[in-house]
Amino acid sequence: MQNKSLVLGSLVVLIMVFVGLAFFYKGNEAVKDEKKVLSKSDLLTRDYSIKFGDNKKNISVVEFVDPECESCALFHPILRKLYKDYHEDIQLVIKYIPNHKNSKFAIKLLEASREQNKYEEVLSVIFEKQPLWAQHDNEKPELLWEFLAQIDGLDMNKLKEDFKNPKIDEIINTDKNDAQELGVRGTPTIFVNGKRLTTLSQKDLFDLVEAEIYK
Repeated sequence: MQNKSLVLGSLVVLIMVFVGLAFFYKGNEAVKDEKKVLSKSDLLTRDYSIKFGDNKKNISVVEFVDPECESCALFHPILRKLYKDYHEDIQLVIKYIPNHKNSKFAIKLLEASREQNKYEEVLSVIFEKQPLWAQHDNEKPELLWEFLAQIDGLDMNKLKEDFKNPKIDEIINTDKNDAQELGVRGTPTIFVNGKRLTTLSQKDLFDLVEAEIYK
């Protein structure tokens, strides 16, 4: 009986040590990741990057996004709420990772819409209609032209012309290379002043932003 208690006690100690080491390793890796990102912070925001917010508190929230990514569409309302609540304090920056078949098509529409100051409206429609144009094994990106035509004030002829601008391909390639340099592969990936959001939840995002605002 005494031997069993001794063995059980040893197992408990080993488990506690393992858990402690795991937390230490995770924390250490997070510190390394933050240092790596901060050393390449110029890759998080380019001159051409789309930016929103007054940024009075000098807080940069950078999202690497893929318009065809389901998780990006699900997380979009959370980012909209963050911007609504803290648009005076933060700067929201959007960068692209085209991980899906028709991602570039959607990104070109987004970048073309900037010429008419319709980026936010176009992004919302792309995500809202994603189940229709980006169905697995039945993708129909051309439907986006019809959906976007419903946006008030959006000149579709101009959108189609701006869609062909070769500079958009340069933006996509640069963002993709920046992501690789920063170790970003999946979407959405979010950084707040160089700190990576490790859990995709509204609470964790708001906690990270508020920690920067009130520190």
